[in-house]
Amino acid sequence: MTADSFRESFLSFFEERGHTRHPSDGLVPQNDPTLLFTGAGMNQFKAEFMGKGNLPFTRATTSQKCLRMPDLENVGRTASHHTFFEMLGNFSFGDYFKEDAIRWAWEFLGKIGLPADRLSVTVYKDDDDAAALWHDGLGVPLERIFRCDEDENFWPASAPSKGPNGICGPCSEIYFDYQPELGAYPAEGPGEDGARFVEIWNLVFTQFERKDGGQLDPLPNKNIDTGMGFERVLRVIESLEQGKNLTSNFETSLFAPLMDAIHAHVGRSTEHGTPEGERTRRIADHVRAAAFCIADGVRPSNEKQGYVVRKVLRRAMLDRHMLGGDLRTPWLSELAGVVIQSMQGAYPDLHEARTLIQSTVAAEEEKFAGAFLSGSQKLAVLSQRARKAGQSQLSGSEAFLLYDTFGLPLDMQKALVADEQLSIDEEGYAEAMAEQRRRSREGSKISDSIFDEGPLASVSEQLPATEFVRDSLQLDDVKLLALVDDELDNESDPDSSTSDGRAVIAVLDRTPFYTEGGGQVGDRGLLIGDGFRIEIDDVIGLRGISLHRGVVVEGEARTGPVRAEVDASQRAATQRHHTGTHLLHAALREVLGEEVTQAGSLVSPDRLRFDFRFPRGLTTEELEAVEDRVNSWVLSNDPVSDSEMSRDAAREQGAMALFGEKYGDSVRVVRVADRGTGHDSVELCGGTHVQRSGDIGMLRILSETSIAAGVRRLEARAGSSLLGVLREENQRLTRAAALYKTSPERLEERISATQEELKATRKQLDELRGEMVGQQVLAAVREREGLRVAVTTVSGVPGKALRELAGGLIKNDADLLLLALEESDSTSFLAAVGPAAQKHGWSAKELVSVIGKALGGKGGGNAAFAQGRGGPADNLPDVLEGALEAGRAAPG
Repeated sequence: MTADSFRESFLSFFEERGHTRHPSDGLVPQNDPTLLFTGAGMNQFKAEFMGKGNLPFTRATTSQKCLRMPDLENVGRTASHHTFFEMLGNFSFGDYFKEDAIRWAWEFLGKIGLPADRLSVTVYKDDDDAAALWHDGLGVPLERIFRCDEDENFWPASAPSKGPNGICGPCSEIYFDYQPELGAYPAEGPGEDGARFVEIWNLVFTQFERKDGGQLDPLPNKNIDTGMGFERVLRVIESLEQGKNLTSNFETSLFAPLMDAIHAHVGRSTEHGTPEGERTRRIADHVRAAAFCIADGVRPSNEKQGYVVRKVLRRAMLDRHMLGGDLRTPWLSELAGVVIQSMQGAYPDLHEARTLIQSTVAAEEEKFAGAFLSGSQKLAVLSQRARKAGQSQLSGSEAFLLYDTFGLPLDMQKALVADEQLSIDEEGYAEAMAEQRRRSREGSKISDSIFDEGPLASVSEQLPATEFVRDSLQLDDVKLLALVDDELDNESDPDSSTSDGRAVIAVLDRTPFYTEGGGQVGDRGLLIGDGFRIEIDDVIGLRGISLHRGVVVEGEARTGPVRAEVDASQRAATQRHHTGTHLLHAALREVLGEEVTQAGSLVSPDRLRFDFRFPRGLTTEELEAVEDRVNSWVLSNDPVSDSEMSRDAAREQGAMALFGEKYGDSVRVVRVADRGTGHDSVELCGGTHVQRSGDIGMLRILSETSIAAGVRRLEARAGSSLLGVLREENQRLTRAAALYKTSPERLEERISATQEELKATRKQLDELRGEMVGQQVLAAVREREGLRVAVTTVSGVPGKALRELAGGLIKNDADLLLLALEESDSTSFLAAVGPAAQKHGWSAKELVSVIGKALGGKGGGNAAFAQGRGGPADNLPDVLEGALEAGRAAPG
């Protein structure tokens, strides 16, 4: 029996017994905000169980997609736990009860070949009816019927004694025995799932309403809610067919394609109960869960359902990494394809969302890989040092460094160090996080005091100004003059060595690293000495000295000779953005006029930000003209040159000075030629730039916003950074097209058609609501002094539609209408008075005036029609009736 045939067998069995086959609800419940995910088959039938539903049947059977996170830590470790699983169920809403539910469950288990002598049941300790049905009705031996307390066999658990109040009832669970050769059953019953027993079906008999004090009143309509573990029973069936016990659900045909793909990827088979087996099974479960969630519209994010999807995907990525997989090459997206292929027969929506599922998983893999790989490498260094020192845990500051610098979440750090028999100082981590927030509030800039009273105070007078070697990315004969902790400890010794893992500040006699300035961030790279390496992540300048901030990643760092290496790719990306900033400035002045002046900038490897003074926002046409002008410079591939000259000479050449920068008598002028127009870009600048404008590749403006009165901000990307943006946009477009089941080229057309459909549907809905309200108003018509009068409150209809409705009714069906539309925090009201009612002294204007005063609002109109708005009222019908009398008393 295959998985699909087993599922079909269950649904058909209950269809033959009068049940309606109902589709699975989505994983995200549509009408129940109290649930994050659908966790049981009964969730979508809550209204029916409460007697408030409107489904046209009283018996149902389903195969429900479910997701439960409480079992997360057990996935892969136990034989039967999953995050995503299917629950087969049969339900009765005030129709049949205990006898049929128990009889049909036993009959179905026999039909699919489960031996009766390997089944046992549990019942609630006081449920004599269920015990008798199992024993007297079906012949289950008494020694295989176990009575259990309310914490095990009542729904909700312990409801009689602990509540909550509401619908509840006893339940009966069916267990399968994998090891009958062990003989007699334990006295306490099958108990928890384990190697011998597994729970396969739970029958819930909702027959009581609990009230205060634990009183259980019988319900007039009793319900049945059953849930069978699809994966669990499939394992039982296939164990019997194969003549051997499968050790876990992951060995069934349902998971075989997934497990085969995983084993092929890692290059070896894994067994249940081993660490590797846990990881492969967890990967299978988590990718399956993510694929179904994404198909149901959930996207990875940092909140609610999206956080769960991101979490299970990242756990699967971690397991893949621990099994030797290369996270730099996305693969879980391929595995998601296996999920789709194997499950699309039962769930066609997986096939329809294939592109969306795989692209979403791949994007999540790429997003996480870089930060995780860097962080895990650093974690390995710290773990090795801890073991050598005989420590059992990593410090909180080290854990925070991994999170803050490398983006490695604490829960993943814990998982990684657990394999090394280490733990994390979580209290210290929390303290480091709090300290970081404090520093962020106070500002993170290093001040001049570092030379006067900080760790460099004792040697500051001997430190020369740092020479910047502009045209080199590597210097082999650099002197490391001073090295101190980056915590600015006054007692730090600038000549002492610093062990790996510590954040440090290094001072060199000369450096190829660009020092932060002119809007350009400091360079990143390495300092390599005899037996040690320091990763530099920023360089700032104070008093002419470049302070290289970084982390010792290997060995014990000390003063002396080192090799300084700038990260070439990071420098190149920054240069593209810096030269692009100059061109953007020049293009803005060409397009908008010379009134544009620079007000600030940020130039980094991944983006540029340019602030400028201008009195209004740019039009789309202006933004495109600026972008086109910059890219014409890029395509011309003209040379970028720099030269030193006096400030006066630079002014004569038209060089623009940058915001916030101070210049000496001699300045550096950067020129980007434009041989086509002769309008060169000329600016004073000490930063680094590309050699030719074509090296920028391409520049695109991503946003234009206001940051202050008269100050605008442009965000842009260039080169490989822009390529990443374009890819992400294309993936987003592809995912959006997949949602509409169309191609990206036809997405606009499809959205337009959908909007028209929605417009027509809303119109039909408004008309239907209008008709319903019209019937409600007609039903409220009563006779008064020979007049047809209706005074009532309505809801669910737009104000315009209500006015049109009143106009139609007053012509044909009523002489006086007084209607109020209740909203969340206000009330709209209107009065329509026909000629006959006006002759009797009523005025629409006067009626609305009276209501407006009562509700603290106002209105207007004439004797025939008037309307107004006021606040909410608990006694709105009384207000309307009172207005009817007052309006009559003072006719207009």
